[in-house]
Amino acid sequence: MAYSLSMATPERSKFPSLTGEMSSQMKDQLERSKTQLQGSGRSRISESMDERPLPRTLADALLPSSRAIVITETTRPFRVFDVNKAWEGLCGYTFLESKGRNLGDLLKGPETDPLAVTALVSQLLRGEDATTVLTNYTKSGRTFRNRLHVGPLYNEAGEISNFVGVLQEIKM
Repeated sequence: MAYSLSMATPERSKFPSLTGEMSSQMKDQLERSKTQLQGSGRSRISESMDERPLPRTLADALLPSSRAIVITETTRPFRVFDVNKAWEGLCGYTFLESKGRNLGDLLKGPETDPLAVTALVSQLLRGEDATTVLTNYTKSGRTFRNRLHVGPLYNEAGEISNFVGVLQEIKM
């Protein structure tokens, strides 16, 4: 989510545009991502996959959790609003190092799939929760695969106030 959104900013010319319909290539990537989670590979990792729903309010997202949670702004470049201790432990950046920064600048690397990111962002911008599997990089440069589940957070008036992402490392 946040990570995905920040990677898909207009300044990042190698990322496909988010305007208009998804291209067939983007749709194919979205289906491949779904297959990665639902196909034969999932059976090897499903026991450890966290299937809990996303938080829906900022207050819920800020509660202590063992899940790696990142909260971003809803406007480009989707800067980090908050992260929890589990996210700090997974990604290697402290809250102070990540606050106000673009997640793509923090976590993307050579093996991060821009089409998977763009497909995920497209779903989120349509108001849908989205999930994909990405390769990210920690502060120290360690590569890790993770299941990224993103969605909107709502305020008391029912309006979207932030976006939330839950990262779960996949150990194959």
